[in-house]
Amino acid sequence: KFSPIITFIFRFPKIYFSEITGYYEYQNYKKKALTEEQIRKFENDVRNGNKIDINEYLVVDNQNYNNSLSKMTSKISDGISKIVKSVVEKTFSYISKAVDE
Repeated sequence: KFSPIITFIFRFPKIYFSEITGYYEYQNYKKKALTEEQIRKFENDVRNGNKIDINEYLVVDNQNYNNSLSKMTSKISDGISKIVKSVVEKTFSYISKAVDE
């Protein structure tokens, strides 16, 4: 049995990097493209006078990845991002002041 800490250590990088690399945005883009494809199929069926069944055009995706671990790791990654941003801004501010003097 894995402890929650070990599970967190292994899952955090996966969730963090998938968020940073845009994996979720890409998945949403694919859903949008599929939706547009289904709309074209529906419009063609209407033009051709084919029988219309709404279930043929719906895409059902009931996967829910929201759980306490993913929410927690997302919050932690947001916190890390804020800290890194703050450090970088302060560093460049310091460099800017040093260059101006």
